[in-house]
Amino acid sequence: MLAALGLSACASSPDEPVVITELVKPVLPEGARDDCAAPSRLPNDGGLSEAEVFNLWAFDRIALKVCEIRRAAAVNAVDAAPEEHELIGELHGT
Repeated sequence: MLAALGLSACASSPDEPVVITELVKPVLPEGARDDCAAPSRLPNDGGLSEAEVFNLWAFDRIALKVCEIRRAAAVNAVDAAPEEHELIGELHGT
């Protein structure tokens, strides 16, 4: 019991708690900042019906838009994370 009291006396005062903050900024996978692939081109030989052209075009456009939204959101989330020096400045009021 006395040993425990002695150890607690060595700790910081209750007015100044010790807070350790570790910032771990996420890292994007390789290629995440790259643009999405362009939609595929349709063959020039006229071998597709109007419905096939429309369906392929619509699929490409949707896939491209979804890819870009996801890619941009990932990049923006990582870029918006504060840097370690920014957090230290906030803690110290600078």
